[in-house]
Amino acid sequence: MIQKAVDMFEKDRYEEALPIFKQLAKDGNAEAMYYLGMMYYEGWGVEKDEKAAVEWWKKANRRGSLDAKYMLQIICATSSVFARE
Repeated sequence: MIQKAVDMFEKDRYEEALPIFKQLAKDGNAEAMYYLGMMYYEGWGVEKDEKAAVEWWKKANRRGSLDAKYMLQIICATSSVFARE
């Protein structure tokens, strides 16, 4: 199922991939969580939301996703998401 969603994602069919990624993420799939983070970060198929992206990447990171860990490091270094208020 994850490969089907990834294939849709890679073909810019974000609206079709979204519910699959959400279900897989609900079931604990770290790869789906990573892709949801990408979708929210870039605004692909969803409203752009950096905070939601970070939350998905944190969840994926806790489940061992190296891709999510990398994105968190990039965001931490370059984004205001982690800026102090």
